[in-house]
Amino acid sequence: MYKQANIPIDLFQVNNSPRSVKALNDGFFDADIGKILSSIKHHNNIIYVPTPIASVGLYLVCIKNIPCHKGVLDDENNMVVSRFNRKMLTNILPIKASISQILSHQRINKMLRLGRVNYSLIANDSEFDKTKISDEFEIVEISRENYYHILHKRNQHLVSKLNSALKIVLSEQDKKQG
Repeated sequence: MYKQANIPIDLFQVNNSPRSVKALNDGFFDADIGKILSSIKHHNNIIYVPTPIASVGLYLVCIKNIPCHKGVLDDENNMVVSRFNRKMLTNILPIKASISQILSHQRINKMLRLGRVNYSLIANDSEFDKTKISDEFEIVEISRENYYHILHKRNQHLVSKLNSALKIVLSEQDKKQG
């Protein structure tokens, strides 16, 4: 998108966490590849390019033969493990269940396989492959949101140009895939 817009950039890796959103809001860097809008709603210095990059789902993963539906998250007696912390998850939807953050996707799946936990919340990000776990667990999509490129508001002047460039890039990707 930046190349298409002829805007030079320097890229560096930042872990996906509430800290990265706070750092962007505080002006420590200019932009982030993308976030769902619920994760930035309380940050006044963050704006976004209006064309979504993608759509992201949040999934409840359950061991077999137990209730597996969105209502599971309303029961404070349930324990849910996730790579995301409580604040990140409750920005997306209200959750009364206990949340335990475990950063390793492999460890979460192992805990489910061993019956140490009954539930997990995962997003269809780079580490999510539904086909690999759908035979072992029940999987229910509980939320879907668009994913947007976000910027510090001092870069407001770039939004229109980036939006036009993003539309071109996405159109070219669609042509390649179609």
